[in-house]
Amino acid sequence: MELISLLVLCATLIIAFAFKLNSGLVAIAVSLIFALITGIPEKFLISSFNNSLFLMLLGVMYLFSIAQENKTLELLSKKIFDLCKGNAKALPVVIFLVGAVISALGPGLISVTALVSVLIVALAKEMDTPAIRLIPFGLLGAFAGGLSPITPTGIVAINISGENGITGVGGPVAWKMALTCCIYAVFLYFFVFKWHKQKKSSISVNEGAAPTPAFSLMQIMTLVGILVVAVVSSVFKVNVGLISFVVAVVLTLFKAADEGVALKKVPWSTLVMITGVGILISLVTELGGIDLLSAALSKLSTTKTAAMIMSLLSGVMSWVSSASGVVMPTLIPTVPDMVQSVQGANAVELVNSISIGANMAAMSPLSSCGALMLAAYSSSDNVSLKDRNKLFLQLFALSAGGVALTGLCALIGLY
Repeated sequence: MELISLLVLCATLIIAFAFKLNSGLVAIAVSLIFALITGIPEKFLISSFNNSLFLMLLGVMYLFSIAQENKTLELLSKKIFDLCKGNAKALPVVIFLVGAVISALGPGLISVTALVSVLIVALAKEMDTPAIRLIPFGLLGAFAGGLSPITPTGIVAINISGENGITGVGGPVAWKMALTCCIYAVFLYFFVFKWHKQKKSSISVNEGAAPTPAFSLMQIMTLVGILVVAVVSSVFKVNVGLISFVVAVVLTLFKAADEGVALKKVPWSTLVMITGVGILISLVTELGGIDLLSAALSKLSTTKTAAMIMSLLSGVMSWVSSASGVVMPTLIPTVPDMVQSVQGANAVELVNSISIGANMAAMSPLSSCGALMLAAYSSSDNVSLKDRNKLFLQLFALSAGGVALTGLCALIGLY
């Protein structure tokens, strides 16, 4: 039954991927059918719904839907990009830093990738340079801040680790993800795209373009609200989702955004994916599937290779499934058993390896972030099918390089 439960989990993810369905919805349906077959009561499935995680994610996502609806984040990005007009060498650095800072403040990697993708494609066109020379820095910047404790993915890592008795994850996973992204960005900057050799004045300035407008009062209030969430949740240890709701309601009362439009912008499909797959994983755990997976991984692992194996496995899994919705909820619960069976293994190190490996793989065009970049590029003018196919392969190569880097970092003990 342990093996069957794991096969059911794999089959669920394959079906969702093959038919382009939300894996959370498929997981809920499969959970009920499998529970009836195995005699697990429906009550177990309902109790497996992670309402705490759902509320935290919903609060953060709703707040940043408001910030997107009133164009606060978009304007902030444009203002920062304006700083490097006329200095091409600085552009990848600015793109990276913009993505990292905004992502770390709460929106996370998917929302920030959606935000900067259109700007990056427009900048590449303005400079008359291939978009692939800028795209990695936007992605890596979004990823660098994507595991901070107040982002959706950071919340998932901390929450699932806590449920499995692993504490002290929040800080290490955030800054080590940022460090990994910095290493990869520096390598790409100097050795792949050679931006340090770019002529300084290669960015054209359109004199007829309207200047970037100033922040409105409501946008300033939104930025202050985001800062309040970051401070209150980190310093005073208030639940980040609940304080996000408070700030969001205050902003709505002051008409900072249209409530209906902001609610529609909440990525409900992501919420359903994370919580739906969580129900199926709880069922697989109940039937012993996670224990079996832990035992198998432990046999393959040594003190030296455990973190590397977990980072590579999570990266490969993330190519065909969601990092925060599938990979992290599946692999993090295996960590306690691995720590017991692999002498010298460290729980936080393994969680770092899983989380970073899974999210670095998200540059793949089969993942949300890579797909957003590909979509932004494809929607621009004069892009041929050949160009789209070329970028598809380039994004996948970037993702593979990122996964390989996490495996190397894990092997040398960086995590």
